[in-house]
Amino acid sequence: MIHLLKAISEANNHLLKENNINDSLQECISALGSNILVDRCYIFKNEVKGGVLILNYEFEWCKEGVQPFIGSPELSGLPYDVFPGLFETLNQNLPLYGLVSKSDNVLFRETMEMQGILSYLFIPIFSEDQFWGWIGFDDCESERLWQEEEVNVLHTVARNIGIRLNQDKVLSILETTLDELNFYMKSSNQAKWEWNLKTHQITYSYNWMEIFGYTIEELGNSLEVWREKVHPEDYDQIRNQLFNYIFKKTDRYDGVARILHKNGHYIWTKYSGILLLDSQGTPSKIIGTQIDISAIKEKEIELAQQRNDYDNMVNNLAEIVFKTDLNGQLLFLNKHWGKITGYNVPECIGQNIFNFLAHIDPESFHQNLNQSKVLEGKLINNKGKKISVLLLLSLQIDYKDNSQFILGSITDINDLISLRKELEISEEKYRFIAENTSDLVVQHQFNGIVKYISNNCGRITGYSAEELLDKDPYQFIHPDDIQEIVTKHNNILNLRNEVITFRFLKKNQEYVWFETSVKIIRDSADYVIGIQTSSRDITQRLKYQEEVKLALEKQSELNDLKSGFVTMASHQFRTPLSVIYSNIELLNLKVNQSINKKEIKTITSRITSEVDRMTELMNNILLFGENESNKLKIDLKKIAFSEFIERVIETYYQNEKDGRKLIVSTIGTEQKIETDERLLIHILTNLISNAFKYSKGCQNPELLITYLDHNYTIEIIDYGIGILPEENKHLFKSFFRGSNTSNIKGSGLGLIVAKQFTELLKGTINIQSIPFNTRVVLEFPYLQK
Repeated sequence: MIHLLKAISEANNHLLKENNINDSLQECISALGSNILVDRCYIFKNEVKGGVLILNYEFEWCKEGVQPFIGSPELSGLPYDVFPGLFETLNQNLPLYGLVSKSDNVLFRETMEMQGILSYLFIPIFSEDQFWGWIGFDDCESERLWQEEEVNVLHTVARNIGIRLNQDKVLSILETTLDELNFYMKSSNQAKWEWNLKTHQITYSYNWMEIFGYTIEELGNSLEVWREKVHPEDYDQIRNQLFNYIFKKTDRYDGVARILHKNGHYIWTKYSGILLLDSQGTPSKIIGTQIDISAIKEKEIELAQQRNDYDNMVNNLAEIVFKTDLNGQLLFLNKHWGKITGYNVPECIGQNIFNFLAHIDPESFHQNLNQSKVLEGKLINNKGKKISVLLLLSLQIDYKDNSQFILGSITDINDLISLRKELEISEEKYRFIAENTSDLVVQHQFNGIVKYISNNCGRITGYSAEELLDKDPYQFIHPDDIQEIVTKHNNILNLRNEVITFRFLKKNQEYVWFETSVKIIRDSADYVIGIQTSSRDITQRLKYQEEVKLALEKQSELNDLKSGFVTMASHQFRTPLSVIYSNIELLNLKVNQSINKKEIKTITSRITSEVDRMTELMNNILLFGENESNKLKIDLKKIAFSEFIERVIETYYQNEKDGRKLIVSTIGTEQKIETDERLLIHILTNLISNAFKYSKGCQNPELLITYLDHNYTIEIIDYGIGILPEENKHLFKSFFRGSNTSNIKGSGLGLIVAKQFTELLKGTINIQSIPFNTRVVLEFPYLQK
């Protein structure tokens, strides 16, 4: 094949040269003969002399050692009549080739044997649609069997010679033909590609842009770029075909595949290629073309689908469909024939329909077929029973051969009447149930499109039935629910019934919760034909369920709160009372013994501390209870915050027992704030007291005030024991205390009260803690709007 391609290329190059036509033809046959491995290549030109068409031996090339015959009188000036069949074949632009030994023409065989020819190939040359002459190829060494592919390609060279003979008029045709044949020229209806098997680089013709939208620069020459353009479902097919072709498991590389267009859609293409070998016989490159066949492929798919739909429709009809010739011989029967008669359909094809009919004579069957007509008669089943039927007949034309045939249907009228009655009753029942049920009943196609909806859709969704028919239901589904429904939809397509809960957009633009049962619809032959859904509004039910859930959670929380309160109160009250009681006994003992003012002061200090502790606990419990019962009143007024902070520190934190002080700093320009002093004092004293309490023996706690544009922040910072990371989530739970505070007194209510009061003042509280450092950040608006 490499020799053939090389021969074509060189021959075409000689034809394209702007030199004398005779020189071009001589160089052309020399290139062909030397490359396609024949012994002799020559051209005969037609000429009319005395009204007789003769052939002249004009050009010749011979392999070294082969006898030339150019100028021989035995071969030039002979009329075509000498060789019967030669002119008739070539004049039809058909090649003539074969083995000399097989020729029936004695003179032809003798003439060829005289030249030592064993195998021949004659290809006609036409110029301006006229039979100009022919080009011949002789094999004198073997009985060569010319391959059809070789003949077709060389036939193309003959056409190029004809074009060259009329070069000035048909130059554009010559260029187009050469492009198409050699895979190197431009083509208006296909894209050329070339894959170098050694470098793995691909080159493309310019018109890839026209067909696929890409420029040559965008495509580049990387094999990976081409691979990305092939449809994933077609890639394995192309790869397998390609490797089978390269490794000579198959003798051709062609097929159909989809290629990605720049705009994102796929184009159906027909591809083919030829493998070229290098001088060592190793595959070096593949040259090929791709033709856009999208329109044809889409039409094929459409026709196949239509045919499939037609077959399904015909075979699932509740009546017999048949086709006969004009004599009544059966040509086609649908599956219903077997159900009605009990006969095997293939066995009945070819028999006469009158073998199965009674009370219908052939004359009435064939009479007036130009118009459709109905006949009543009997159909005989395989048990001899006669079934009352109606025949609908019409005369049709087969457009393939313009022959006529009879197309008809047979209906069991007994079953039809029964079925109609049952259908009417069934439809009445179905309509009654669908229109009177509280559920919304909908029938869908497989893609979800609504084909039927019950009339109560207006009451449930606000839409009329007409507004929802032929609509895609996904446009009414809450975006957050679509993915789950897509998953369930896929399950349904796999013939699984499902129950789906989702939100549906009513006409008033409000979402309601639907609980939808989905079932597959099958016809009487058990074929799946659609989807039916039954939906009910469960919005109120879900609301009640949520309320019950919240109530149960609240009840559980209250039970935990009560349990915690009892445990805490019994412990927290018992401990101070025990301390007070023991210190009073100690005080009485000291009074009876001797009075030591220092010891008395220590004892009274303990009693005072425990009383203060009980007071703080009772205040927290009372405030917590007051807030929980919504009886806490807020008294708002504007205050100067710096003065307020000074009073709080002076009142509560001026004389800490360990001598530490609260370090206060400010960022920004002070502004007046609107707040409830009592609540804010309680928030700050709880948090500042914690800062001192949980950082004993450490550096001074800090208070940082920052004035921002629209709000202000208060940060309480200590350098104490910190909060364990795993316990952060429990900080604002009632009566909770950290596991590292067991030796520090506290009620477990301070933070929850601080959080509640902060929120009452429209603020936020955030606690950040690492080992040996805790930072509580409060943020409030300047005004309580």
